[in-house]
Amino acid sequence: MTLATLFVLVIGIQLGRSAANLVAGAGWTWPDANAGAFPSPIGTAFWTSLPRILAGNAGAGLPSPAPDDLAGRGLVWGSIALTELTLLAATIWVGVWAYQRWGPGRMRGMATAAEAEKVLGVTRLRKVAGIVRPDLYGKHASATPAPAQRAAGDLTEQPGPQLGHGLSPWLLDGRRTKEDR
Repeated sequence: MTLATLFVLVIGIQLGRSAANLVAGAGWTWPDANAGAFPSPIGTAFWTSLPRILAGNAGAGLPSPAPDDLAGRGLVWGSIALTELTLLAATIWVGVWAYQRWGPGRMRGMATAAEAEKVLGVTRLRKVAGIVRPDLYGKHASATPAPAQRAAGDLTEQPGPQLGHGLSPWLLDGRRTKEDR
């Protein structure tokens, strides 16, 4: 963890210097990868130029000849500070995201919204409607429901939800009965 933090800080210093030179008009600059006894993708100039960059030297470790119009000391420091703050914010954001995703307080065994819809949602309920409500949607549901036996003066004759028809259509907008299908 400490090595990763130090590496992010070092990268921020080099990125800040390169951004300062880009703003000043010298173009994107990066330390010379071929400098030193062991050429590598990063190069030894990457590491040896750090103290001079922190002192405000925008041309430290760059390939020869150095470009004209290098950034001034104030622009280098400001650019490094802005770059380090941006990297710090990004690192904190990634750390919080990773902690919430894999840390000890994570929700274990939780389904995503798409998985929950697939198993519990309206789409699946409509698919298995014949099993859930065989009286309404099953293979052998009668086309017309049998009239209910009622006594004289029974209040079920009033308009409203009918027996055997499930919830009212105004509650389940878009739901159709078997006859409507």
